[in-house]
Amino acid sequence: MTELGLLGPENTYHDMARQKFLPNVSHVLFHSFDDVFKALKEKRIKKALIAIKNNTSGLVGDNLERIKTSGHRILEQFELPIHLCLGSFKAANIESIKKIYSHPMAIKETKKFFVKYSHITFISSTSTVSAIHELKNNREKNSGVIASKEAIEANDLMLLSENIEDNSTNSTTFALVENA
Repeated sequence: MTELGLLGPENTYHDMARQKFLPNVSHVLFHSFDDVFKALKEKRIKKALIAIKNNTSGLVGDNLERIKTSGHRILEQFELPIHLCLGSFKAANIESIKKIYSHPMAIKETKKFFVKYSHITFISSTSTVSAIHELKNNREKNSGVIASKEAIEANDLMLLSENIEDNSTNSTTFALVENA
């Protein structure tokens, strides 16, 4: 049985939280929160690292409710500062971007930054890193992604703008969860 399960792929904010707070724990990455909760319930993992709330945009999906109603318990909580960046595969600047991929929370946390760019369409992804993979697979010239600087750089994208989060104290609380 693997010690820890969390939302992947590598370089998501979940993975960054794991690296910072639980660096030496064996882990497995899952495609969705549903997959993480299922693995925990089926005892394929001992614990899960789950985002539960963001200090500026509220609860992360229904994760906190799922923890409470599923018979899991929170062992510990960690707060990770969230700094969002804009990256692109080919676009030279933000004015040329017509479509942006990202996780719904990252989109929500950058609304003020993008208010003057009404020409941009936002596409929701399962994670900020999944958004990068969608962007790279589609190879759209005038598209971008909201993600961490680390994820943008690890995927060889151009970094167009840093710290685009609406609140400079933006952070997400992650819960370390186990079966009760």
